[in-house]
Amino acid sequence: MPKSPRSEVEITTETTSNGSKDICDTSLASLQSWLKKTPHLKARPDPKSLLAFLRYCRFDLNETKKRLDSFYSLKGVFPEVLMNRRLDDHMMTLYRQGIHTISLKATSSDGPRFVISQYSKYDPKICNANDIFKLLFMLLEILTMEEVTAGATGIVYIVDARDVYMEQMMQYHPSLLKKTWMLMEHCFPLEFKEIHLLNVHKERRTIFNFITSFLPKKLCTKFVLHEKAEDLYAHIPRDAMPVEYGGHNGYQFEALKHWELIMLKYQDYFATDDNYGTNEKLRVSIGNNLEISLLSGLNGSFRKLNVD
Repeated sequence: MPKSPRSEVEITTETTSNGSKDICDTSLASLQSWLKKTPHLKARPDPKSLLAFLRYCRFDLNETKKRLDSFYSLKGVFPEVLMNRRLDDHMMTLYRQGIHTISLKATSSDGPRFVISQYSKYDPKICNANDIFKLLFMLLEILTMEEVTAGATGIVYIVDARDVYMEQMMQYHPSLLKKTWMLMEHCFPLEFKEIHLLNVHKERRTIFNFITSFLPKKLCTKFVLHEKAEDLYAHIPRDAMPVEYGGHNGYQFEALKHWELIMLKYQDYFATDDNYGTNEKLRVSIGNNLEISLLSGLNGSFRKLNVD
């Protein structure tokens, strides 16, 4: 019987295994060498971070260079989420409220991780949507470095709209959502495979339709709306979700504790995060403007390069 074609996950896992260490090392060395010759771009040189981008781009160096440049360029345009990222008391307090939870364990070696956000669990008088998105992408960045298959498997993102009220929803203004889409689509080394919204009743659908009207159709096709949490299991296995949602993947407090211990190892990592970015005055060659020019208020300041 002929062998079935290997999945991207299998190829990526093999490339990052000890058996393909030479490929990994060669790609990493090439990327680090390119960064030294790219004066406008100051990216993290440490292997963990660079390997996250390499894995997402299937070790395609040109694609990796583009995504790296896009990510660090966006920091200058999206500072409210991508700058001043510290795992300080404020951010850890937010995390412990259970606003974002990464699943305790993966359901399979070649399947996506499941991430749940409960946006009702924060007080909009104390913090804002920028902080909530900042925490989310800090967590996901850690995930890309901790799990070698994350770049290939991506995540399934689940948003629970239960008990979310108007004051919270109105914080997610079109500019914030558009920039977040740019981060997801063009910059971040992790794919959002699907986005499920739970407990979206009729009165919330109107608000949802209004908010998503500002987003590209490509992103909107990823959304699946459910009136109740139980409907989710027509799309994903119960083994993916925590007990609180009728699943079999441990309790949420266990997942929160597990990932908190991992997060704390990255305090020094994020403490130096603002040292990295781009200096547009030193940019040598400029390619075509990225789709970010569609974003209101950015004035074409974010560019996509032709990289060598």
